[in-house]
Amino acid sequence: MCRNVPSAKSKEIEEHLLRSSARAQKRTFQNAQREVKMGSRTTSYWQLALLACLLSGFPFSTLCQQPRQSPVTTEAPRIDFSSPRAFPHLFAPYSMPFVPATRLDNSERLDGLIVDGKLRLTVDDVIALTLENNLQIAVARFDLPIAQTDLLRAKGGGATRGVAGSPQSTTLFSGSLGGGVGGNATVGDVGAGGLLGGAINAVRPSRCCDPDLFVSYGWSNAITPLNYTVVSGVRIDTSHQTAVSAAFSQGFLTGTGISVSEASTILSSNTTTGIYNPEFVSSLSAGFSQHLLKGFGVRANSRFLRIARNDTKYSMSVFRQNVMSEVANAITTYYGLLSDQESILVAQQGLDYAQKLLADNHDAANNQPASQPGAPYDVLRSQEEVALRQQDLIDAQSTFSQDAQTLKATISRSFSEQLAAVEIVPSDRLPEPHAGDVPPLADALREADAHRPEIERAGLDLLNAQVAIQATRNALLPSLDVYASYRLAGLDGAMRPTFASIFENNFPNLSYGVTLDVPFRNRSAQADAARALLEQRRYQLKMQDAKNQAVWDVNKAVSAITQATDSLDATLKLDKLAHLVLKLQQKKFTQGSATAEDVITEQQNLSIAEGHVVRARATYAKALIQYEEATGTLLDRHHIALSTNVGGEVYGVSHTPGSLEPAK
Repeated sequence: MCRNVPSAKSKEIEEHLLRSSARAQKRTFQNAQREVKMGSRTTSYWQLALLACLLSGFPFSTLCQQPRQSPVTTEAPRIDFSSPRAFPHLFAPYSMPFVPATRLDNSERLDGLIVDGKLRLTVDDVIALTLENNLQIAVARFDLPIAQTDLLRAKGGGATRGVAGSPQSTTLFSGSLGGGVGGNATVGDVGAGGLLGGAINAVRPSRCCDPDLFVSYGWSNAITPLNYTVVSGVRIDTSHQTAVSAAFSQGFLTGTGISVSEASTILSSNTTTGIYNPEFVSSLSAGFSQHLLKGFGVRANSRFLRIARNDTKYSMSVFRQNVMSEVANAITTYYGLLSDQESILVAQQGLDYAQKLLADNHDAANNQPASQPGAPYDVLRSQEEVALRQQDLIDAQSTFSQDAQTLKATISRSFSEQLAAVEIVPSDRLPEPHAGDVPPLADALREADAHRPEIERAGLDLLNAQVAIQATRNALLPSLDVYASYRLAGLDGAMRPTFASIFENNFPNLSYGVTLDVPFRNRSAQADAARALLEQRRYQLKMQDAKNQAVWDVNKAVSAITQATDSLDATLKLDKLAHLVLKLQQKKFTQGSATAEDVITEQQNLSIAEGHVVRARATYAKALIQYEEATGTLLDRHHIALSTNVGGEVYGVSHTPGSLEPAK
């Protein structure tokens, strides 16, 4: 059996490989020592950077803790969420924003008005307490800061989320719902070449509108077997590489994008063919891009920003209508309470009349002979009338108590058992008709057109529809972009000469180019454009409907005031006549020419007439509130400024027509 005996040539080759391997291992060890020294120097730099961050107060604890709290006790609607400030708190944008806790207790005003278990209220007090404590208004207030968050999002280049009640056209979103304006900023290479030259540096569009900073650090240790020695000079390539890069980019509403980037690499290996070992490679580049057709101009790229600004007005309009509705409800309930109070007085007066007649009949029965048949009947009939009038008084008091509880629920945020036991004492009176309460119908219609929230919101919907039309019109165009970049590169065996080559502009690379993207048929953009136009036509009809509804509501309110005024005049005349007739019957009764039944009948007629007067006054007061709601002037007529009441705190209460005296 033959055996393979190594020849002298093969032994020489093995010895050469062993010597080469030893030299390679020695060079690798030296490079590793050099890399360790460089790594320790780099580590010290990172340690200093970490220490600087700690000294600057970086909130590392916020990464694992709950959102930060604030000792400030205020309402969330009083905070402007549309303009946060990063300076001097540079790390605040990366932590949860502060939103105060919801206030669930009643305002101090309500507690201050309660004296000896009684809550004395004027109409101005009712308005102030409604603004401060009403839960429906408190809920509606949160639409304002929510709209501000949409504005903040749009300022950063994001798509709006929408606000309550405001429709948002889906044609504004390209690709998928929720997309913003622009894309990520990147600088790519087109064609042959690499980091040091030969490539066309294409600059892609930058995302609008918040600037973006990207930093990257990487390290690698690689041992790679090779099948050749011509390029590297060794069969086993051992390399150590450290790479650091940073890029800054920002897009603008004009469709312009800029970017600046820097990349550095330190590479050491055991190769014998390189000029530098280790080698330092660095590049510094600046890029610029601009949309020329699709995406060009502020109008095309500020669609979400314009809609967000309109939506803040929309939210304020919704809030204004909610305030009007709740304040009108509170005033109407208060006027109903005043009407109940007068109904109690009317019932009490009727009871007094009945009791006086009963006393007179008792006296007459005592002075008349027992054989006279009419005296007992008159006493019994008077007793029946007293019982009926007592029932009327009980019913009036029960109605007052129920309406008082309704009012307390309207003007309180926490309806507790203690508040339920408090007695309300209204200190105003129902408003009297005046000649200037209602202007002519033409003037009233002009007021409604200028003040009604429904018309204002319909107009804002039309503005948003116009924004969508402009955006879809721009989206129909092809994409034509230009770009330019300038890159400086450096290569040497040390860091200083490498950066010196960059700043001395030894190896420049200038690139520019044009990109054109033409979508054939363009069906998606055509569909969005048609939809935007259809939505605008629909909002035009809604605007007309809102105006028609305003005309109908104002006409109905003016007619209700006219009827209430005429009814009040008629009931006042009837009440005056009822008083005169009752006095005549009482006089005839004392003279013996009228019976007790005649007096009771006139007392009932007087009670009915006075009840009609009370109801007519209440009807007029409610019709006046109806008119103020129909024209949208309720807040102005009662001197309510939303700008000072957004936060839920009323700093002053103006005198409201119809109250006895200004609230102090």
